[in-house]
Amino acid sequence: MKVIIAAAGTAGHINPGLSIANKIKEEQPNSEIIFIGTNRGLEKDLVPRAGYELKTIDAYGLNFKKPIQLLKTLKGFGEAKKIIKEFRPDVVIGTGGYICGAAITMANKLGIPTLLHESNAFPGKAVKMLSKKADCILVGFEDAKKRLENANYS
Repeated sequence: MKVIIAAAGTAGHINPGLSIANKIKEEQPNSEIIFIGTNRGLEKDLVPRAGYELKTIDAYGLNFKKPIQLLKTLKGFGEAKKIIKEFRPDVVIGTGGYICGAAITMANKLGIPTLLHESNAFPGKAVKMLSKKADCILVGFEDAKKRLENANYS
């Protein structure tokens, strides 16, 4: 199975992504997993330290008062599309946060199954905005673990 996990910014998004990646590797050791993140957040340290490849794109929150960040975020959609087309994943998983916008949207446009994982008690903006595009929304780690064990994305 080939998997892309979009996780960036805080450990609250990155650590659930790493846990999901580790569970996939435990169940299917031959799986190929890469992460999409930025070159600014904790992912630039945590993801490689956990043994996974990190591909970076430009992405920021939707702050309309900072047009340069908005333009960079739009550029990030094209960067995410390029990564997805080159890697050709079976599934793209987003763990919340602004990085999911580009990864989940582009995977959806390319016809690749998408999952959103929300570990917070209340869904964040990204999960709310992307919920109609995602094929599945996972809530909490046990839900993610159970669904991934029963899924067949290969």
